[in-house]
Amino acid sequence: MDPNIISGEDKVLRVMSECGLDGDYHVKKTIMETGLYSLYLLSSNDRSRVGDQVLFMEHLPAQRPSAHFLAIEVKKASTTNEWIKEIREAVEKHVSQKP
Repeated sequence: MDPNIISGEDKVLRVMSECGLDGDYHVKKTIMETGLYSLYLLSSNDRSRVGDQVLFMEHLPAQRPSAHFLAIEVKKASTTNEWIKEIREAVEKHVSQKP
Protein backbone atom coordinates (compact mmCIF):
# COMPACT_ATOMS: atom_id res chain seq x y z
CA MET A 1 0.00 0.00 0.00
CA ASP A 2 1.29 3.47 -0.92
CA PRO A 3 2.23 5.40 2.28
CA ASN A 4 1.44 8.69 0.50
CA ILE A 5 -2.25 7.75 0.19
CA ILE A 6 -4.18 8.63 3.34
CA SER A 7 -7.52 7.21 4.35
CA GLY A 8 -10.76 9.15 4.27
CA GLU A 9 -10.86 9.27 8.06
CA ASP A 10 -7.30 10.62 8.19
CA LYS A 11 -8.28 13.37 5.71
CA VAL A 12 -11.27 14.33 7.85
CA LEU A 13 -9.17 14.45 11.02
CA ARG A 14 -6.44 16.48 9.25
CA VAL A 15 -8.97 19.09 8.05
CA MET A 16 -10.52 19.20 11.53
CA SER A 17 -7.10 19.87 13.02
CA GLU A 18 -6.34 22.59 10.45
CA CYS A 19 -9.65 24.24 11.38
CA GLY A 20 -8.90 24.11 15.10
CA LEU A 21 -11.51 21.46 15.91
CA ASP A 22 -11.01 18.73 18.51
CA GLY A 23 -9.67 15.66 16.73
CA ASP A 24 -10.77 13.20 19.42
CA TYR A 25 -13.36 11.64 17.09
CA HIS A 26 -13.60 8.83 14.62
CA VAL A 27 -15.74 8.68 11.50
CA LYS A 28 -18.67 6.44 12.28
CA LYS A 29 -20.39 6.90 8.93
CA THR A 30 -20.02 8.88 5.73
CA ILE A 31 -23.40 10.52 5.19
CA MET A 32 -22.68 12.17 1.84
CA GLU A 33 -19.71 13.18 -0.29
CA THR A 34 -19.92 15.53 -3.26
CA GLY A 35 -17.40 17.58 -5.19
CA LEU A 36 -18.09 20.63 -3.00
CA TYR A 37 -18.89 19.29 0.46
CA SER A 38 -19.09 16.20 2.60
CA LEU A 39 -21.07 15.20 5.66
CA TYR A 40 -19.83 12.73 8.25
CA LEU A 41 -21.28 11.25 11.40
CA LEU A 42 -18.56 11.38 14.04
CA SER A 43 -18.39 9.59 17.34
CA SER A 44 -16.18 10.78 20.17
CA ASN A 45 -13.30 8.63 21.37
CA ASP A 46 -13.95 10.13 24.83
CA ARG A 47 -16.52 7.91 26.54
CA SER A 48 -17.68 10.75 28.80
CA ARG A 49 -19.18 12.53 25.77
CA VAL A 50 -22.56 11.23 24.78
CA GLY A 51 -24.09 11.47 21.35
CA ASP A 52 -22.66 11.70 17.89
CA GLN A 53 -21.84 14.86 15.94
CA VAL A 54 -22.45 15.74 12.29
CA LEU A 55 -19.44 17.32 10.59
CA PHE A 56 -19.98 19.51 7.52
CA MET A 57 -16.78 19.76 5.49
CA GLU A 58 -16.53 22.13 2.54
CA HIS A 59 -13.88 21.56 -0.12
CA LEU A 60 -14.55 24.29 -2.64
CA PRO A 61 -12.26 24.77 -5.66
CA ALA A 62 -9.24 27.04 -5.08
CA GLN A 63 -9.98 27.30 -1.33
CA ARG A 64 -8.68 25.54 1.74
CA PRO A 65 -11.08 22.94 3.11
CA SER A 66 -13.15 23.98 6.11
CA ALA A 67 -14.95 21.90 8.69
CA HIS A 68 -17.83 22.77 11.03
CA PHE A 69 -19.93 20.80 13.46
CA LEU A 70 -23.60 21.26 12.66
CA ALA A 71 -25.80 22.38 15.54
CA ILE A 72 -28.04 19.33 15.66
CA GLU A 73 -28.48 16.47 18.08
CA VAL A 74 -28.36 13.03 16.58
CA LYS A 75 -31.13 11.12 18.30
CA LYS A 76 -30.98 7.35 18.20
CA ALA A 77 -34.80 7.13 18.03
CA SER A 78 -35.11 9.33 14.92
CA THR A 79 -36.18 7.76 11.67
CA THR A 80 -33.89 8.08 8.68
CA ASN A 81 -36.23 10.62 7.06
CA GLU A 82 -36.34 12.75 10.23
CA TRP A 83 -32.57 12.55 10.53
CA ILE A 84 -31.96 13.56 6.88
CA LYS A 85 -34.46 16.44 7.22
CA GLU A 86 -32.65 17.76 10.32
CA ILE A 87 -29.28 17.53 8.59
CA ARG A 88 -30.56 19.24 5.43
CA GLU A 89 -32.04 22.10 7.48
CA ALA A 90 -28.80 22.50 9.46
CA VAL A 91 -26.72 22.59 6.25
CA GLU A 92 -29.07 25.15 4.68
CA LYS A 93 -28.87 27.30 7.83
CA HIS A 94 -25.07 27.07 7.90
CA VAL A 95 -24.70 27.96 4.22
CA SER A 96 -27.18 30.87 4.46
CA GLN A 97 -25.19 32.41 7.33
CA LYS A 98 -21.95 32.56 5.35
CA PRO A 99 -20.93 35.99 4.02
